[in-house]
Amino acid sequence: MFCGESATKQNQEGQPVCRDHAEQPPKNVECPDCGLPMKLKEGQYGFFWGCEGYPQCQKTFQIQDLTDRED
Repeated sequence: MFCGESATKQNQEGQPVCRDHAEQPPKNVECPDCGLPMKLKEGQYGFFWGCEGYPQCQKTFQIQDLTDRED
């Protein structure tokens, strides 16, 4: 649901999204390594998807990587 535009709002789970996607349901992303949910996190270089199992699982995706895999 992330289109690469600047995040100006938050969805129902508090994830930052652009205004066009703010009303859509949150995206459920499962970690391909351990199966736990991926959560949108903010790092020093912007937002990214990180595994909820961190630090045991350190799988991450750039937002664009998951946008390209949209249904």
